[in-house]
Amino acid sequence: MCSTFARFCAVLGIALLIEACSFAPKYERPGQDLPSSWKSVKLEGELLHMDWWTRFNDPVLNGLVRDALAKNQDLAESMAKIESAAAQAGVASSAIWPQVSGKAQATGNLASEKAANVTPFDVTGMSRSTTAYQGALSAAWELDFWGKARNAYTALTDILLATVVGHEALRLSVAGQVCRSYFQMLALDMQLKTARRTLRTREEGLRIYSARFRQGDITELDYQRASAEVETARAQVHSSAMALDGAEASLAVLTGRSPREIMEAAMPRGAAIETLPAVPTIPAGLPSELLERRPDIRAAEYGIMATNAQIGVARAQFFPSISLTGLTGTLSAAVASLFTGPAAMFTYGVAANVPLIDGGRNWYNLKDAEAQKKQAIAVYRKTVQSAFGDVRSSLTAQREAEAVVKATKAQLDSLRRAAELARIQYDNGYTDYLTVLDAERTLFSAELAYANALQNRLSAIVSVCMALGGGWQDPHDKVPFFGPDAQKLVERQERGLAPAVANPQIR
Repeated sequence: MCSTFARFCAVLGIALLIEACSFAPKYERPGQDLPSSWKSVKLEGELLHMDWWTRFNDPVLNGLVRDALAKNQDLAESMAKIESAAAQAGVASSAIWPQVSGKAQATGNLASEKAANVTPFDVTGMSRSTTAYQGALSAAWELDFWGKARNAYTALTDILLATVVGHEALRLSVAGQVCRSYFQMLALDMQLKTARRTLRTREEGLRIYSARFRQGDITELDYQRASAEVETARAQVHSSAMALDGAEASLAVLTGRSPREIMEAAMPRGAAIETLPAVPTIPAGLPSELLERRPDIRAAEYGIMATNAQIGVARAQFFPSISLTGLTGTLSAAVASLFTGPAAMFTYGVAANVPLIDGGRNWYNLKDAEAQKKQAIAVYRKTVQSAFGDVRSSLTAQREAEAVVKATKAQLDSLRRAAELARIQYDNGYTDYLTVLDAERTLFSAELAYANALQNRLSAIVSVCMALGGGWQDPHDKVPFFGPDAQKLVERQERGLAPAVANPQIR
């Protein structure tokens, strides 16, 4: 038996040395017609790193982003998806190796004397009741000659990497949403402050006009117009308060606040929106490699790789599956003799399963895999196109938003002076009250618009950073990764270890 077992082990050893072939197509990244200005541009000036939100120099904003990246429930769900994808890749890797199982059993049997062609047991001297004890190790291994198991594992590994990169994209999105919500909250603070100040001023003016109307110094028309302007300011106060409360609630959810904190706690504020610095303008021409760092583009490419490997799996289904099986152990009618030499047993075999007629199932599976790859390529190209569109529009928005802020500020200064002159002329009888109302109404609208312009300028900077995948830095620096280490996940599950996914930390 020892020589037989040795031959079986030799067969297993030879099979282990066989390098499986693969029917997966050779992967090539789909070509892209990139603009020339994106191919060779030197980065100059201050470098924008991945923690781009710190450039606004607002510790409160930094804390809110930190809270969101640690407590946001969408990110928690995404982390769980990474663990699931790592486990699925680990399951796929197990199919590459032999499957060994152990078995121990005791069975009893009572035979019938009334069955056909059975000699009575009292004649044969045999017992109707028998007991058997067995202990065995069994092994089965489907040899991956055609690369089916390895390609399936490769596909799930690519899905794991796409999931990890997708988590990185979600982190970028959450950080951007927090920044935009924070800037919106500050802009609404400014608008609410402006509306309340305007309301107080108009209420004080209305008391004066009411007295003058009773004295007959002004007409009822002037009085009613002044009264209407008071209510306009009052309505704006309520509208701004309502919008501000919604912005605070949204920011509280983004940063992972508890339900009690969402209902009761106020969101912290740092600097006023007009004092926040505009970070350095990002140059319009950047190397295409920076765009390739965008998480959504990288995730889309991993999707192509996964479908490419699935084609190899589908092609392998047309070829025979070859399996080695073996069993060694002992079998005895008595426990005392279970581990003696005569009780030993050993079997081994080779099995081949050749698909002959399957109604076209394998052919349709292959066509489906090829179609899935075409879809993945289309998604990748659309993602790249959208990325360049994002960069173009965000760069333009950044440039123009800065110009809007300057123009609105100049307009605001002029309107303040115009309102002042209109009131002086009215008090001295050189103009009517309608001129004063028009000047103050236009000034009030410009003050609200200025808050929006400041918010839009800051949000435009956020859009540029997000369009570039988080910012740019020296190409010799290692790009910081704020999620789990994908390569370590793959290495751990290849060794059969549980996926270790640490909580992300901000550098």
